[in-house]
Amino acid sequence: MRSRLLLLALIFFGLLAVLILLATEFWLRYSFLGESEEPRDHAEESWYLPVRIKGDYEGVFWDIPFVTNAYGFRDEPPLDPVPPEGEFRILSLGDSIGFGLGVASQDRYAQVLQRELNHSPGAYRFRVVNASGQGYSPSSYAAYIYQEGLKLNPDLVLVQIELCNDVTDEALLGWPSGVQASLPESVRGGRYVVGWDGQLLGTWSRGPYFFEKTYTYTVLIRKLLESLHRISPTEPFRSTRGLTYYAMGYEKFLLDRERIDAGWTRLFGALGGIRDLLERERIPFLLLLIPSRFVFRKEAPEHALFARELMDRAIEQCRSRQIPYLDPSRDLRQAGGPELYFDFAHLTGEGNRVTGRALAREIRRRYLGAGGTTPAGGRQSID
Repeated sequence: MRSRLLLLALIFFGLLAVLILLATEFWLRYSFLGESEEPRDHAEESWYLPVRIKGDYEGVFWDIPFVTNAYGFRDEPPLDPVPPEGEFRILSLGDSIGFGLGVASQDRYAQVLQRELNHSPGAYRFRVVNASGQGYSPSSYAAYIYQEGLKLNPDLVLVQIELCNDVTDEALLGWPSGVQASLPESVRGGRYVVGWDGQLLGTWSRGPYFFEKTYTYTVLIRKLLESLHRISPTEPFRSTRGLTYYAMGYEKFLLDRERIDAGWTRLFGALGGIRDLLERERIPFLLLLIPSRFVFRKEAPEHALFARELMDRAIEQCRSRQIPYLDPSRDLRQAGGPELYFDFAHLTGEGNRVTGRALAREIRRRYLGAGGTTPAGGRQSID
């Protein structure tokens, strides 16, 4: 009799605990959603990426309506994997900067680049396919190119990075086993997950594991990491003057020097892997180094120095690894510097236009023939 009563008690309290957890989860969910006027259901998980933009989606981001095509590319028309005759196709990969967070679709630098290249008549028409998305990073681009990107038959691949954000992005994610020539076939973890209800969550993921997709885990891990950082702050966030590395606050405890150094290694390992893969396919590659707003802030000299040192370190890496790059800092400085940003990294419409025009000049110089309208390399001219 006692054993039966004990079993019933265990079942009762077990069910009660489950009900409490479920009630907590739903309460936290609706508390989270109540903080935002816009849904964050534009992302999905794929088998090789923690987060990617949904295909055939229609929604609003930062008060700007947008739609995606079947590939999940923002405001891009339908895309045939086989380019029509006479098209020179540029695949543009980037994060929320390339996605154009906060700016109209036609003002993004990739679209400015396309208009600039097509400004003069020539034998070829240029199409810039903007495949950028929020939460992406160099490892994401590498895995995407390896798994899907080459199927779009690009004649040139353009990759955008911004160091304050991308280094810490890379510091928090991982490459599973199965790497070919330093190129990740898939990416795990990071600072974003798609929750069980389809909403994008900012958290710390090592998975994908189901518990990481819950609001309960999101709240608990944030509170825990915030507390740990207050109790025992880590370097470089504890005392480094002028620090410009991006963090969501609660991540600072995780982003110690060792992890940040690993982020640099992973970042340029991915870029080197992209370069090697594209060289084997005889496809030109260009890296766009977006400087942060801090580079131009005279009223914050320590932050400006730190941000410029990040750019110098990246340029040194590019040169040593023979990665072709464009640093548009001079163009941005001459056009207004910090006035061309609406936060530490995202460009205004004018900032995008300046960057797009700088890209067009660089691509004409590097990859186009006489007159800047005829491809001097890439699949079109080789085949």
